[in-house]
Formats: sequence, structure tokens, C-alpha cells
Amino acid sequence: MLMEHEEESRDSGGFGRGISFLAAVSANFLGPFSKRRGKMCWRATEVAISVVVGLMLELQGCRLGLQPSMPDIGATTIAHTAEIQADDQTVKEIMSTFKRADEALRRMDLTALMDLYSEDYTHDGYTKELIRRNWEGLFQHYYDFSSTHVFSRIKVEVGKVPKTEITCTGSLWASSTRTGERVNIDSWFGAVHLLAYEDGVWRIRGHAGEIPRKETRYTLPPHPLF
Repeated sequence: MLMEHEEESRDSGGFGRGISFLAAVSANFLGPFSKRRGKMCWRATEVAISVVVGLMLELQGCRLGLQPSMPDIGATTIAHTAEIQADDQTVKEIMSTFKRADEALRRMDLTALMDLYSEDYTHDGYTKELIRRNWEGLFQHYYDFSSTHVFSRIKVEVGKVPKTEITCTGSLWASSTRTGERVNIDSWFGAVHLLAYEDGVWRIRGHAGEIPRKETRYTLPPHPLF
């Protein structure tokens, strides 16, 4: 059933947040690339982002009700304007969890990926075991995975078991084993990831609320990774 998904982009709601995010990407994330790649490369990137933002505005103006895909940036970063309610060390540890997840995805290492989920993971009826099965299916039909996470807010609650809420805009892309084409498996805008500090590591424990998404012919969690 996963293969039926290749021609579809999943709708996670928050169209306006997606537009705001792409408008800020050049300033908060892609800007530093100019120092490493030169002015010509940066101008090309800037033009590409402008075109995407323009297209999103046109789609919103036409009220098509469809949300475009988040670009395949393939990195985890914190927006320059992000609201951070945590100390530097905690932020580094949180970033480490997401980067380990990114690396596990690139290797398609299911064991390493699932180790980053809390045993108490639950969201919208999904448990850790169901998430594992979902990833097994995705790994059968896709390869060359790439995930993007741009954090705009990190709030940590100190307690016996520290917890954090992370507002994130991002995407999951991969190549289809059937067609070889790049596929946007999921995109999300302003989603809130929930993590807990367990056994010395920040682990994914769920997702805040339910995010509207368009109808599909099979069921997936709001975001495969979370």
C-alpha cells in the first residue's frame, strides 16, 4: 500500500505557516551557505526559494486547499529567530537526538532509529511497535532518505523526567525503489514534537495534538519519524 503514496503529497495543515517558514529560510538557514558556496550559488538558491514562495502564495490565493511540499534541505537546524527556553547543553543534547535520527535514516538502520523512540511513545493510536512496522514498510519501498527539521521553538520542562516541546517545520524525502524518483513522503509546518529525557538520552515520545491531513488510501502516523 505504501507504493500508492508516491504520487501524493500529504497535507499537514498550517498553509500560512509554511509560507512564513519558506520566506524565512534564506535568512535563518540558507544564508550562511553563501560564505561557503560563493555569491553565484547563493543567488541561484535565493531565486529558487523566491519562486517556491511565490508559487505558494499563488496557490493560497486560488484557495486550492492543498499544501505544497517542504523542500528537501536535508539538515536539522535551529532558526535564527527561534524561541529557546533551555540551557545550551540541553539544546545540544536535543539536537544530538535528531542528528542521530538523521544518520540512522541515511543508513536505513531500523534498530538505531527505533532506539530514539521512548518505550512509552504514543500518538493518535500509534505505539512504538506500530511505528517500527511503518518504518519497515517505508524501507522496503524507498531508499536514500533525507529529513529536514527547522526548529522555531524549544521549551524544556524540568522535573523528575525532563520533557521538551519542539515546534518544527520540516519534511521527509526518499527515492522510490519502483521509479527511482524523489518522493515527498511527508511535510509538516509548525508541528510540535514531544520528547522525554530517558536513560541519559532525549527520546521521542509523541506529538502534540492532531494535524489535519488529506485523505489517503492507507493510514500513516502524522509524521513517520514522530
